Amino acid sequence: MITALDSERHYRVCRIDLPNISASLWERLTAVMQRPFPELTVMHLSSENHRWSIDPHSFLVGPAPRLRRLFLDNIPFPAVQGLLLSANNLVYLSLRKIPGVGYISPEDMANCLAGLTRLEVLILQFRSPRSHRLSEIPRQLPPPLAPFVLPALTRLEFQGRSYYLERLVARIDAPVLLYLGTIFFQDDNFDVPQLHRFISRAEKLSTHARATVSHSNCEIRLTLSSPPWTVDRTSLAAFGILYSGIYLPLSSLAQVCKSSFPLLSTLEELDIIKGCRFPIRWDNRVERMQWLELLGLFTSLKNLRLDEELALPVMHALNELVEERERAVLPELQSIFIEGLQSSENVQDVVDQFVTTRRLSNQRVAVHDWEP
Repeated sequence: MITALDSERHYRVCRIDLPNISASLWERLTAVMQRPFPELTVMHLSSENHRWSIDPHSFLVGPAPRLRRLFLDNIPFPAVQGLLLSANNLVYLSLRKIPGVGYISPEDMANCLAGLTRLEVLILQFRSPRSHRLSEIPRQLPPPLAPFVLPALTRLEFQGRSYYLERLVARIDAPVLLYLGTIFFQDDNFDVPQLHRFISRAEKLSTHARATVSHSNCEIRLTLSSPPWTVDRTSLAAFGILYSGIYLPLSSLAQVCKSSFPLLSTLEELDIIKGCRFPIRWDNRVERMQWLELLGLFTSLKNLRLDEELALPVMHALNELVEERERAVLPELQSIFIEGLQSSENVQDVVDQFVTTRRLSNQRVAVHDWEP
């Protein structure tokens, strides 16, 4: 690897996987990487070393004015901060598995992004809260500065603490954004007014007509999609919560969606599906109340679709309603579509109870079998 780098002065693609290398090999590598890269367009840097006992500030990457795509996996950010400041032609930036020693403040990150006017994709993925210093950031925002515009940014993916994203998007406008994916950690603070402001400035993110709630791999997610007949039908916004334990963090998901995307109240279509096998406790009252908290955001919902395994807990939650709350939760609901309805007597009984209660309140709901 070192020999190839030493002998080739005008390569365009560079991929380096860093194992637990010795100090001497590290010294040779850093000496090579500090030189300019006038022709480089793509760079991949990844590491298996989760501790980074070697000072990351010593691994400085030289200027790369033609760099367009940069992928860093488990690489401390100080090692490439100077590179970003010189890579004005960057269109794709992926920083994944950011280690604790590689922490960068959201303000410094914003300063690095400010000159990337051609950037189209930005991915920031931090490790779990215990492995980096995000918990040490004060939650109070610094004095406001005028946000700068990333005019080409169409995709933003973030995984980490909510207040890190808050401080970052407070400095950014992305008017042509088509995809926003956020994954927060459980037990976070989900008051995110700056994220709300950021979304409201992205015009195409306000054209959603359908929502999907799903969960898999210890993550529950709400995804919003544009109508299929629109030009920008790929427009998506996704809000996810990583969790541990046996209960779904439905309340956390409801809080972040309510704070950042109040347009949920205008949506008319909602699908609730399971992405993997997971024990659902329909007899748990706390979880039923959380389902009602989430469903309560969809005040214009007309069509609700439920897959076979989630139909029972959701319908039990809806039957938990007392008469005075019926008009507050799903007041516009017209139809429920349930997968495997005809094959489950338990689901049919619970659905019949709900339909009867609604009919007595002059709110008629039709029930259909659903084939996803």
